[in-house]
Amino acid sequence: MFYGYRKAFRTSFKTLISLARFSGVTFLRTLSPAHFENGEWNKGGNCVRTRPVSKGEKKMDGDDLELYLTQVEEFRRAKREGRRRGLDFRLLDISAAMVVRPDGHPSHYGHWPHENVTIADCVHWCLPGAIDTWNELLLQMLKRERSRGAIQQ
Repeated sequence: MFYGYRKAFRTSFKTLISLARFSGVTFLRTLSPAHFENGEWNKGGNCVRTRPVSKGEKKMDGDDLELYLTQVEEFRRAKREGRRRGLDFRLLDISAAMVVRPDGHPSHYGHWPHENVTIADCVHWCLPGAIDTWNELLLQMLKRERSRGAIQQ
């Protein structure tokens, strides 16, 4: 899994860098970590918290940490290579902020009460709040790019 994940990012970035007429700014949003407790998503794990947690209460580890570090490594590599072509790369790093927001996704709550659901969903952030922050952060990054002249109106 990790090999393929790295390869996908490397290929995507390499393709962007090699496009002769590409001169845009590339944004990469980091992953949102899972919040399963007491097991994996399909093996009895759940993410039933209804409030944000303290910063030190949860941390990214295991597969999530490995995937995150892969994203950041490949991003840094692409940024270095892209700089030689005059390309800009920006990182929208939401991972640390989302570690403390296990309340922002549906878990078992995305189903009717009478359904027998054994799969928890920490991936689809469809509740208002946490995911709206991603949009606000991206908007501020776009505004900053525009003020630098990197993005035309």
